[in-house]
This record gives sequence, structure tokens and C-alpha cells, in this order.
Amino acid sequence: MKKILLIEDDAFLSQLYTDLLTKEKYSVTSITDGNEGLKQILEESWDLILLDVMLPGMNGFEILEEVKTQKKAIKTPIIFMTNLDSSDDDKKSLKKATDFWIKSNMTPPEFIENVKKVLE
Repeated sequence: MKKILLIEDDAFLSQLYTDLLTKEKYSVTSITDGNEGLKQILEESWDLILLDVMLPGMNGFEILEEVKTQKKAIKTPIIFMTNLDSSDDDKKSLKKATDFWIKSNMTPPEFIENVKKVLE
């Protein structure tokens, strides 16, 4: 069973994504705080990390930078999930992740399809 870490502070979206992924037989751990999310990334092994940008504690950009500075090389795909308007600074930061998805542009089936593509 593939393990997915979902770091999303919006309760509705967190529950929606967790339900969708669980229905597809993925094991999902949902975290709502950036500091706790970083701890989970560094302490556990994951097949996929879905990372919101705007979070309490550390934001997604800070988490990604911290992960990259750790001695432990993390090979797990990290996907930003955001609704940012993609200013030039945002675009530069988003490109540091494996990929990024605009949450408002995806229907639930498209979300699942994207997850499956990454995990293939």
C-alpha cells in the first residue's frame, strides 16, 4: 500500500483529499501544520508528499528548503498544491518542487488521476 503524506491546513480540502485517496486504497496521513509536516517528512518514509503552500508554522516553501538542506536525501516526490496566483516569485519557488498543482483547477477525478500518474 502506497503511503501519502498530505500537509493541508484547510479542513474541508484535507478531508476531501483524504477520503478520495483512502477510497483508492492509499494509506494517508494528514497534517495541518507546517512544523509537524516537516517532522513527518524527515522521520517517516513516504511514496508521495502533497504539500500546501500556505500553512501555519512553516509554509510549504520553507519546508521544501529545509528538506533540501537535510543530510538525509529525500527521493520522495513533493508536489505543491496551491491556489497562489503564480507571481514571478511564486513561480520560481514552485519550480523547486517535483511539480505543482493548482487546487481550484482540479476536479476530484483529475486529482486522483494526477496522484496515480506520480505513483506509477
